Amino acid sequence: MSRQQIDLPPHVYTRQNLAESGIRFPPPVLDTAARNGPSLTARITAVLAVLALGASCYTGFSEGAVTVIRIAGFLLCLDAAFRFVRWVRLIRIRQRLLAGGHGVPVEPLALVLKGNPEEVPAQLSKVRSIIAGSVPQVAVVYKETGTKKPQFYITPYRRSKDFQMPSGTAMLYRHHSREHYYVLEDDFDFIRNRSREQLFSGTVSSAEC
Repeated sequence: MSRQQIDLPPHVYTRQNLAESGIRFPPPVLDTAARNGPSLTARITAVLAVLALGASCYTGFSEGAVTVIRIAGFLLCLDAAFRFVRWVRLIRIRQRLLAGGHGVPVEPLALVLKGNPEEVPAQLSKVRSIIAGSVPQVAVVYKETGTKKPQFYITPYRRSKDFQMPSGTAMLYRHHSREHYYVLEDDFDFIRNRSREQLFSGTVSSAEC
């Protein structure tokens, strides 16, 4: 793999490094949904909807203003509900893929840092990490085994101070028609250890961090 002049461990790359080497991968939609819970946009929209509907009860507004606020609140409610239903759908798809049990082995290829190459030195700076409280976001790139034209897949990004590669192979569960619908189970991530309640609440226990 070609690497830019960045002081990185030998198995750590940026997305640009990998793309220049012809290594591309679909986004981990299902694992990201399971890891992060409902999107930040959905949560903000829900809060705005509650605020708008609450404001519509304020008697200081004119009738026309109240009507506009209620319509805005209703539209925000619909948007938040749509985003939440979409998240639940992704979780259900992920559960079906895992329940199907048709996993194939994949092997770790590299760690990839989130961000532009010029930002990586700053991300790796221990001084900056301590002062700003920032930790690099890292994901693992996996490669199919037993094929001459392997495909590549990536785990969700997570904040991590160490750049140790996962040990051994992982299991890949793919959707039959949508390439960005897949699940990776490895020893790098915590998703496989989450309970059903944690999975749907988007919470993480202290043991999984």
